[in-house]
Amino acid sequence: MTAATRSVRAAFLAAYQAALRAVDPYLVTRERLSAAGDRLEVGGEQIDTRGGVRVLAVGKGAHGMAGAASAIWGDRVTAGLVVADHQRPSPHPRVTVLVGDHPYPGQASLAAGRAALQLVSEGQSGELVLVLVSGGGSALMEVPAPGITFEDLQEVGRVLVTGGVPIAEMNVVRRHLSAVKNGGIARNAGGRRVASLLISDVVDGPAHAIASGPTLPDGTTAADALQVLADHGLEHRIPPAVKEYLDGRRSSPESERHPFEVIADGLGAAEAARRDLEGRSFETRVMEAPLVGDAEETARRVVESSIRGLTDVYWGETTVRIDTPSPGRGGRNQHAALVAAGCLAGRGRGVFGGFATDGIDGASNAAGGLVDAGTTARGRAGGLDRMEHLRTFDSSPYLEACGDLIETGPTGANVGDLWLVTG
Repeated sequence: MTAATRSVRAAFLAAYQAALRAVDPYLVTRERLSAAGDRLEVGGEQIDTRGGVRVLAVGKGAHGMAGAASAIWGDRVTAGLVVADHQRPSPHPRVTVLVGDHPYPGQASLAAGRAALQLVSEGQSGELVLVLVSGGGSALMEVPAPGITFEDLQEVGRVLVTGGVPIAEMNVVRRHLSAVKNGGIARNAGGRRVASLLISDVVDGPAHAIASGPTLPDGTTAADALQVLADHGLEHRIPPAVKEYLDGRRSSPESERHPFEVIADGLGAAEAARRDLEGRSFETRVMEAPLVGDAEETARRVVESSIRGLTDVYWGETTVRIDTPSPGRGGRNQHAALVAAGCLAGRGRGVFGGFATDGIDGASNAAGGLVDAGTTARGRAGGLDRMEHLRTFDSSPYLEACGDLIETGPTGANVGDLWLVTG
């Protein structure tokens, strides 16, 4: 590996860290709430907080968001619940911490969903219910709609994830089978004021798609959910009871609109990475159109369109359609990196980094992969077959053997993925 390649790789890792800082849940939430005294402005509405604040934080950024609210309001927090993907100490004596299941809802998610409904339905009429939402909440907190079993929901989740359905479309289906999604949390607040701050992991989509909209109904119907399943050829893979439920549902329940704001997203992370790279004398461009679609095809396209001397910054989230019964260990960013490694080798130059902002890429403990034109040569020297690892969706071992696996652990952030590529 040349000194120039090492320098680019180091710069890409630094830019990734800069992106994470820009969307850190604690920092962005504290900044947003720092000016709040007796009144909190959300979505252009002024909300009195003197009657107390009940805090519900759900998602991969829940710990940081709840920690910021607790630091700002202290004793004004009357009760709270954190629903996250990993355990941390409670940020406040009156805040309970629960760990849900991810990427599929499990019994822990069911317990968390029931606790969330209880939290928002109790308390005094003058309290504000502040709901802090980040990506991952769709699986971490769940309660089935009447007539649907929890086992049905689990099976639908597995079908959607393995079927390569984009996250926004996944949530169309999920929210119509849930008592906590599609405004369900707000509907159970007993008439108390509800406001939401959101960190978005949804690519170029509406706010109600984040964590399937616990306070924000989306206006879709069960017919839309059925159409998503049909578009991806999955209508015959879901449990019969679910199809019957959706077929028999004529309209979605009406729900009062509540103020909300999106306080961090993938584009913000990309802009932070760009600023960091430009501070290191890199010429950059941020792609306005987000990453979507198949990870393999998209990786080829972004490498082939890269220009020598220019670093492209991408944000969004791709998908991988798994078509083998026993996939290996990897994720969409690692799979993309392994594809990109072959393209870079063919060009004889360049570096590609694909990073999950939550630090957990797919079915692995890695955040992503950072490859260069020499990655495939390092793989061959180690006796590895890149194409075989792609075929079996087993990118982690290959990248690890090449020294190209990126591991951060859970970051607390979750705004999709960041890709960096230089020609």
